Amino acid sequence: MKLQKPGSGLPNIERLFIKNFFVPILRTFFTWNIALFLLKREVSIIRKLTKELSQNELQKQIIINRTFAIEDDSRQFSISMVLEHLIIAGSLVKSTIESLSKENIPQDDIKIEDVKPFKNDKEILESFFKFYDSYYNMINDLEKKQSISTKKHPWFVNFNNFDWSIFMYMHTFIHRRQIQEIILNLKKGKNE
Repeated sequence: MKLQKPGSGLPNIERLFIKNFFVPILRTFFTWNIALFLLKREVSIIRKLTKELSQNELQKQIIINRTFAIEDDSRQFSISMVLEHLIIAGSLVKSTIESLSKENIPQDDIKIEDVKPFKNDKEILESFFKFYDSYYNMINDLEKKQSISTKKHPWFVNFNNFDWSIFMYMHTFIHRRQIQEIILNLKKGKNE
């Protein structure tokens, strides 16, 4: 099966739904604390999901059915690759929030193909949880405000620092569901 190349994007109707419905709803009802609370919840779920998995299960690449907000090429990731992607993309979000909070606009364009995993690393779990701890610390230490400065997401709209914190939750939620789908497929494989 040939998958689309990285950066091909989401189906147009899905992208427009997220851009014109999902993002505005979350902007209206979320606060910094709600976004952080829900993000911590997602990371806690990922911890439970990965706790009992073997190294082989973490690194085994399986093609899954496309799930909501997952690009086609990402359907062939292992769990380790999903976690690596969350660290790479999350690091970019973290630095963007920090810059926008100082009203500095990061100059580099954000490209989806630049945040794809490339290692399928054995030590990814520890790195994943350390990264999220550093993100929580940054958000806790940040002066909470909505920046005037914005940075465009490649698929959606311009986000300020607060919007990017909501995106951090949304992104982790989407990929937590991907991890669940991979685990489901791993279990199906065991039973065949």
